[in-house]
Amino acid sequence: MVLNPLKPFQRYLKPYRRMVVLGLFFLLSVQAIQTAIPMLLKWAIDEGKAYLDARQLGETLPPTWTGSPMGDLAGYGIVIAVLGTIQWCFNFGMRWNFTALSRYVERDVRAMYVHHLVKLPLSFFNTRQVGDLLAHATNDVEAIQRFLHHAFRMSLTGILTFFLSLALMCTIDWYLAVLSLIPMPVMVLSARMMAGRMRRGYRSVQEQFGVMSSCIQENLSGMRVVKAFSRRLLEIDKFSLLNDDYVERNRRLINLRSLFYPFTFLLNGVSMVVILWLGGLRVIEGTLSLGAFVAFNAYLIRMSRPMMMLGRMVDEHQRAVASLSRIEGVTREKPQVLDTTDDASRFRGEIEFRSVAFTYDGSPVLEDVSVKVPAGSTLAIVGRVGSGKSTLARLIPRLIHATQGEVLIDGEPIEDIPIATIRSLVGYVPQDTFLFSDTIRENVSLGVAEVNESADARNERVDRATETSQLVQDLEIMPNGIQTIVGERGVTLSGGQRQRAALARAVIREPKILILDDSMASVDTRTEEAILGGLRDIMAERTTILIAHRISTVKDADHIVVMDEGRIVEEGDHDRLVAQDGIYAEMFRRQHLAEELDGL
Repeated sequence: MVLNPLKPFQRYLKPYRRMVVLGLFFLLSVQAIQTAIPMLLKWAIDEGKAYLDARQLGETLPPTWTGSPMGDLAGYGIVIAVLGTIQWCFNFGMRWNFTALSRYVERDVRAMYVHHLVKLPLSFFNTRQVGDLLAHATNDVEAIQRFLHHAFRMSLTGILTFFLSLALMCTIDWYLAVLSLIPMPVMVLSARMMAGRMRRGYRSVQEQFGVMSSCIQENLSGMRVVKAFSRRLLEIDKFSLLNDDYVERNRRLINLRSLFYPFTFLLNGVSMVVILWLGGLRVIEGTLSLGAFVAFNAYLIRMSRPMMMLGRMVDEHQRAVASLSRIEGVTREKPQVLDTTDDASRFRGEIEFRSVAFTYDGSPVLEDVSVKVPAGSTLAIVGRVGSGKSTLARLIPRLIHATQGEVLIDGEPIEDIPIATIRSLVGYVPQDTFLFSDTIRENVSLGVAEVNESADARNERVDRATETSQLVQDLEIMPNGIQTIVGERGVTLSGGQRQRAALARAVIREPKILILDDSMASVDTRTEEAILGGLRDIMAERTTILIAHRISTVKDADHIVVMDEGRIVEEGDHDRLVAQDGIYAEMFRRQHLAEELDGL
């Protein structure tokens, strides 16, 4: 693992081969200079000692040592100072290069993750927590960046330092060099044993961080519900338990690190004591020069540094590998095919469901649904809560896929139509309205964000859409009109205003197929009538799927189907269904009675 720390990250480093090569050049240059300096010290010390010994014995001095060895020692000092300055420059280049490299890879991994995330089908998000997905893009990506910034450089430096120092130690005294390697097998074996446990520990920590992030995200998103139902203390207790579990998982990881780090220092300390003792004896015996002994210990200290930092390198590496594994676990999910669009103008908008069934987690939601909607007509779908109305509507824009049967547009199975084409054909207003934290204008014009047209033309379309959805009256009383910031998820708007904004966003596209999934549930009856009046001209030119609970919303539809437990149990126009005296008639009588009581 330590000798090949980059293997899991090779595909992300490949685009930056030049930076890697340049960084390696700087790193090699730094190591070459650092390796040369102890040898210069050896020569300087040995020559100085030879001068002192010659003077004490009264021997003839070399011509260069006319009075003092300072001339030669000063030369060594100048060379070392120059090399130190060059080393500083190379060190700067190496650190800058690898730091920039780590940030580029961080950017690429995060971009790859987010780009893949938005391609995944809705079924993926139904089973994953938002906080966990956010943790991948933050904590996990940062762990990879930290490794490439610190541990990557430390690993490469450590490998070069170890082998270069060992090679020169062997040239000085191979016996002492072999003795210095005694702790190495124990350290490598312990690192391999710890690596798997650390990786599992970091994965556990990151997973718990995702759960904790999801708890925070849910509380912030549902703050109104938390306060309305006085759940403040309960939510605090729930978060405290998750937070304590996160600390406990970190504590178990800290136990591993606390054992491993000091163990490596202990082994190196024992090795250095043995080398100092045996090397000192060799100097006393005269089999090893003082300069060689100083140089050997300098190389030993350099070689022991990466051995002592082995724990940190393993730590950072396993954290990064665990984080990359979590990210790639998401990117391995099969994305929804986003093929290119074709000529959408050839479609008229006829929709047909043929024996459609849909199953979710083994439970049937739709069973044997068959209905045909002619182009330009309006199909209304009513039924009790959970009868499958919204599920049926979501099949049309391919937000979900039927498990049996076929859905056709103008006689073509929707699987054979490019999904981009289908999305351009369909204007969809879901039950749960989502608005971005931006102006109302930007939220409405989101429906035509990819249309190439002038600003004036787009403004005209926005104005028409807000008039059709009856949003214009609300804009008149807002402080900044259509430039009002709606806040995150549209929190500053009422439920009815959010629905009207979403409706404007759908109709501005002038789609061939318009799906209104209970999109007027949050508006009063009078506003509903005004919206339907504005939509009549639009609905007359396109196929409309109208899902509602109010009979007043659907009574003028060309065809009405009543769903119950995933099946169509009644169908026809308003008068026919009332005459059948079934579920629809019961709903009509109940709502009509409620309206009469409200009028009293």
